[in-house]
Amino acid sequence: MTPSQARDQYDAQGYVIIRGALKSGELKRVQDAFDRAQKNDALGDILNQDDVFVDMVDHPALLPVVRAVVGEDAQLRYGRGGLIKPHSDTGSGWHCDLSEIGGINLPESIIMTKLFTYLEKVPETGACLACVPGSHRYEMGHPLPDLDDHEDMPHQVKMVAEAGDAVLMNGFTWHARFHNRSDIPRKVLEYSYIHSWMKTQYEFSDFSAHVQSLILADHNRRQLFGVPEPEVSDYERRFV
Repeated sequence: MTPSQARDQYDAQGYVIIRGALKSGELKRVQDAFDRAQKNDALGDILNQDDVFVDMVDHPALLPVVRAVVGEDAQLRYGRGGLIKPHSDTGSGWHCDLSEIGGINLPESIIMTKLFTYLEKVPETGACLACVPGSHRYEMGHPLPDLDDHEDMPHQVKMVAEAGDAVLMNGFTWHARFHNRSDIPRKVLEYSYIHSWMKTQYEFSDFSAHVQSLILADHNRRQLFGVPEPEVSDYERRFV
């Protein structure tokens, strides 16, 4: 799938699935680093835990899709890891992340997008992300149905995934996470991307000196992490 094709699917559905983004060798590297971070109770501070998590911010199979969707002024909003244990009731109800946003026509705008990269298989009985295709085009204020069960949402599609797959989802899309009824833990990296003129959820100074050095060494990383560029406004930032 080309970035242009991914953008077409994203525009039509409100999400796009990127199959096989991580190959076997690099997948194992990310899995091992994730497990170490989880053992240290540091999934919320994932970018400081291993170089591989900084590499994931501009991964060559993922960043081109982010650029095609968000634009050449894309910036990281946050990065974190998530773990849901097998056979746990930790699902989230149907919702829209941007339902409280005002002052902009969200059905015609891309303000925020989320990238989920799965490190273990997510079967249909697992803690699947599910979306309602096309719901990112619903008019603002369109009411969510009053449902007794996750499964009752009409037209919903579960993101069944293999380890190494990724899903990029519009923040205005109706979505939910199902309870994990499987024997497999849900291990995921969740990175969110916005525009360079928007606020991030961290400060550059929050990163270790080592991580700062990884970021400062590259123009695109400086933009992704919101490092100021002399004589360039936040509205003018672009990838090279």
